[in-house]
Amino acid sequence: MSVNWITAYNRLFKIINTDGDCYYSGSAFIQFAQQVDDSIPNYNLYIQMRNQQGKSTSRKDFYWDIISGLEEPQKYQLFRLFIEALEQDAKDEIEGVRSVVFGGGSAVPTTIIPQNLWSSEKLNSSLKDIDKAIDAQQFNRAVTLAYTCLEGLYKAYVRENIPDQVNVASLIPLSKLVKNDISAKLAAKGNFPQEIVNTLPTLTNGIANSRNSFSESHFDKDANKWLAMYARDLTNSIGRLLLHFV
Repeated sequence: MSVNWITAYNRLFKIINTDGDCYYSGSAFIQFAQQVDDSIPNYNLYIQMRNQQGKSTSRKDFYWDIISGLEEPQKYQLFRLFIEALEQDAKDEIEGVRSVVFGGGSAVPTTIIPQNLWSSEKLNSSLKDIDKAIDAQQFNRAVTLAYTCLEGLYKAYVRENIPDQVNVASLIPLSKLVKNDISAKLAAKGNFPQEIVNTLPTLTNGIANSRNSFSESHFDKDANKWLAMYARDLTNSIGRLLLHFV
């Protein structure tokens, strides 16, 4: 997705240039920007440097110069911080910024279960997709992506470690197969925290039921941000465990 950062900035500046709770002074803006790039000087030094270079010290000009000098991931991160900080006091206006940077809509697309073996990089990529859905307030989509990610992980594990069970397709039976196989492997090595491994089906069942309850393809309800973020974190934790055995 290619973002028109000028449009995003113009919309953001209208909000943070308005008197009141949403106003951001030069020093406040720089403090925010320093959260994503700690090489940015403090306000007084930054203005001094711009004066020496003959550059404009107007807020609109140097705010943009700071944003345009960031790497692409840092730009996303900075706008995410501003959206979170401003959405309570400028909900309608910040939606315009969000739609430019992160997109909009709440449709849950059809997802394809990955068939190749998983890796740490693949898990990170899937988590980024979930994060983008959360940023765009597509919480149903985020929960569905978490479900799909787990499905891919479990199927990869079964193909690698329990090939005679590759015909199992449902998520909950898959999680039980994986739990039992990991338990057997760890038991052969000695003592291990059985309770941790036992949580696999329980946590997976929670994500599965959330997906079934809130997915548009089921009951046409809307998931909440906290649920999407919790599902994302559970997916990360389960994925990290499984990757030790895939």
